[in-house]
Amino acid sequence: MRVRVCERVEEVALAGADRLEHAVSRNARLVLGLPTGRTMVQFYAELARRHRSGRLDLRHATGFNLDELVLPPGHPDSFRGYMERHAGARIGLEPLRSEIPRTDGDLEAECRRYDAALAAAGGLDLAVLGLGADGHVAYNLPGPPRDESHVVTLPDALADALGLPEEWRPLRAITMGLGNLRGARSLLVLATGATKAAAVRALREGPRHPAWPCSLLRDHAELELVVDRAAAAELQS
Repeated sequence: MRVRVCERVEEVALAGADRLEHAVSRNARLVLGLPTGRTMVQFYAELARRHRSGRLDLRHATGFNLDELVLPPGHPDSFRGYMERHAGARIGLEPLRSEIPRTDGDLEAECRRYDAALAAAGGLDLAVLGLGADGHVAYNLPGPPRDESHVVTLPDALADALGLPEEWRPLRAITMGLGNLRGARSLLVLATGATKAAAVRALREGPRHPAWPCSLLRDHAELELVVDRAAAAELQS
């Protein structure tokens, strides 16, 4: 595992963008695992800036979202909506090459379809990951790990934060499994802020345990961890 500690939050986004730009310069048909979340807003903004300048060309790349919330079609808090606002065409990804799980039908069948589409694309070349404060990656929550894409029930606190009515609770999501992520040829983990410090320690120093899902990725042969000083605060070295 390669670890980079940045002085400022902005430098984490820059380092992540550098890593993706380097990867696509070597393979124009890169297959990407793409995250959402607050940490990634600056990352996507930097990718968009490089796309506008002509420095980043993702026309032939393919993006697979790591997960999607089960929400009403067109809900502004869906990850599809997030990607339209922050990534997608703004970073140069072609709409027909941007895969996001559909949640308006049979969810279990969609999990199988999503895994088949990922396999047909040859698997992930580079998966970009954030970290939850509890160590979750994508929506692989603490508990028995799943290798394949699957449906997960999310904590009530997230539904509360979104102000969801009772008919949309419990809030669920479709997520790639840990096997999908371990199968990526490279992993790039970006984390910022003091709330992520315990998860960063679990990923970097272990031990491997399902209570910290991120720790189950720590032995990946090509894993790069980029954090700011606050997120690195609990590392021993």
